[in-house]
Amino acid sequence: MSLLLKAGDTLRSAPIALLRAPVTSRSPSVSTAPGRQSSAHRPGSGRRNVAIDVLRGYCILMMVTSHTATQSYVNNSVHLLRFVSGAEGFVFLAGLVLGMVYRRKLDAAPARQAYQAIWKRAGMLWAVHCVLTIAAVILNPLLFHYADIPDVHGIAPWRIAWLTATLQLQPGHMLNILPLYVFLLGAAPLCFELVRRGKSAWVLAGSAAIFVYTQFEPGAGRWVAPISGGEAFPPLAWQFLFVPGLVIGYHSALIRSTILGPHRRRIMWALAAACVAMVVLVSVQTANFQFYNHEAWDLFLWERHPLRFGRVLYFFLAIATFYLLAQAWLSAAHRLKLPRFPLDLLATLGRNSLYAFLVHLAFAFGFGLLQIPPERWLLLEAVPVASVFGIYVMARYQVARRWIPN
Repeated sequence: MSLLLKAGDTLRSAPIALLRAPVTSRSPSVSTAPGRQSSAHRPGSGRRNVAIDVLRGYCILMMVTSHTATQSYVNNSVHLLRFVSGAEGFVFLAGLVLGMVYRRKLDAAPARQAYQAIWKRAGMLWAVHCVLTIAAVILNPLLFHYADIPDVHGIAPWRIAWLTATLQLQPGHMLNILPLYVFLLGAAPLCFELVRRGKSAWVLAGSAAIFVYTQFEPGAGRWVAPISGGEAFPPLAWQFLFVPGLVIGYHSALIRSTILGPHRRRIMWALAAACVAMVVLVSVQTANFQFYNHEAWDLFLWERHPLRFGRVLYFFLAIATFYLLAQAWLSAAHRLKLPRFPLDLLATLGRNSLYAFLVHLAFAFGFGLLQIPPERWLLLEAVPVASVFGIYVMARYQVARRWIPN
C-alpha cells in the first residue's frame, strides 16, 4: 500500500495521494462540509494524474476483496492476473509518487527540509503501526482469536513495548506491512541524494544487486521477532519495487518527453503482447502440455514470501500496461461516452489510500468473525462488494477523517 502522500497534495501531471506529503498543509477536503467533495477529491480535477490514482485504487480493490472473502468469485475476478497483488502495486506506486513529489520539492527548497518531511511521515506510520499492533495483541484473545496474531500472554509488558517500538513485533492478518514503509521512507533520503547527484544508474544497480542477493538468501533483511505471526515483508527484497519506482518518478518528466511521448502506441502494444505471453506461460497449461516444470520452478519464480524475480518482472509488465490502458480509458471516456463511475470509484480510493487501508481493517476483522461457509455463496460474494462500496462512501464523504489519518 502506498501510504506516503497526503490526498490534498498536487503535482504537475502526478497524483500524490498515498504517502502524505508532510510539508504541505492539510488536505482541503477536510474543511469541506459533509457530503461535499472539494475539487482536490474529484477525479480529473486540477493537475493530478488520475491514471495513477486509478491504479492505486485498483490495488486497494485487490486488498479489500482478498482480505474480506478470499475464496469468492469476486476476489478471483479482481485477481484475474495471477501473481499480481495489491502489495506489489502499493510499494511500487509509493516510490513512484514519492519521486514525483519530492523532485519538485527538492528543486524548490533546501533538501534538508524535504528529507525532514519524509522522516516525519515515517514517524507517523511508525506510530500507527505501534497503535495497531498493541490493539491487535490485546483484543485478539478477547474477540478475534486469529492464529497469525501472536499470543503475548506471559511476556513482560516492557518487552512487548520494546518489540513493537523497534518494529520487531509484526502481527500477521494484514498488520505486518507498515514496518516495511517505515524502513523504505527512512532510506528514501539517501536514494534522493544519490539521484540528485546524477547517480541514478548506481542506485538502480545497487537495488538490483541487493534483490539478487535475496534470491539466494531469502531471509536476508528480516527484522521480525520469532513470536510474530504471519509472513513479514523483508525490506531488502521489497525495496526492488520501491527504489525503481522512486527513480522513475524522479525522472518522470524526462521519461514522458523522450520515451512515452514519441513511442506511446508502440510501447502499449508491446507491453500488452508481453502480458498476454506471460498469462499464457503461467496459466494455459495442462498435465500433458507445459511450458515449464511447475513443481521445480513455481516457488522460485512466483512466490511473494520471499519475493521472487518472476513475480517482480510480471508485475512491472502488468503495471506499465494498466497505466497506459487507464490513461487511454480516461482520455476516451468523454468522447466515446464510456462509463466513468468505475474509474471514479477507484480514483477516490486511490486518493485516500492510508485512510482506506485503516478502514478496511474494520471490515476485514468484522466480517472475519462471521466465518462464512462456502455453501452460503451469495453472502460470500456480497461481503467483498459491500466492503468496497462501504469504504468508497466513507472515503468520498471523509467519514471520521478527523481521527483516521491519510
